[in-house]
Amino acid sequence: MGTSERIRRYLTSRKNIAGMAGAVLGTGLHVAGLIGDIWPVVAVGLYGVGALVAPADPRNEAPRLTDALRDDGEQLGEGTAARGRDLPIGTVEAVRRILDVLRLVLDRLDEVADQPADRAAAPERLAIVAEIIRVDLPVCLDTYLGRSPSASAEKAAAELVTQLDVIASSVDRLAAAVPDVHAERAEELTRQLKQRHGEP
Repeated sequence: MGTSERIRRYLTSRKNIAGMAGAVLGTGLHVAGLIGDIWPVVAVGLYGVGALVAPADPRNEAPRLTDALRDDGEQLGEGTAARGRDLPIGTVEAVRRILDVLRLVLDRLDEVADQPADRAAAPERLAIVAEIIRVDLPVCLDTYLGRSPSASAEKAAAELVTQLDVIASSVDRLAAAVPDVHAERAEELTRQLKQRHGEP
């Protein structure tokens, strides 16, 4: 963010507006004859008090990529279900299963593991999830639905089933590779309790 952007944001911030209100109050006290020549000091002081006590502006944080991918996955699942009649039998269920596993992976990626290797691998794993949800699944479905009228429906269906099987296998491997932090914490707690209470 540039300096001019920072200045612009501060000028419109709650803290600056509250400070300006305090400064105006100080000036008003001088005009009303309640304070004398020290009114500039009073105005500056009231500005500072107003700026300090005013709440900070709410931060407009961008949504996390994991949340955006969950939304994309949900929309893809709903869209697939809506087109279910035009898809081979079992396609909607296969896509839903893939998306459920990817949602589990996203939940696990939200929890940063204690191991540095897991933290380092997280961006690559997130990229894989994004590619499957935003590219691979839509392309497979669109390719099937956009086939030419003269194409064999049976062959196109078989290709789609194979493509979804390939994606499902990849998703299962990804889920196995992403550690379940909650399960690991539970296992560690169990070990600690056994040690403390003399269990073998």
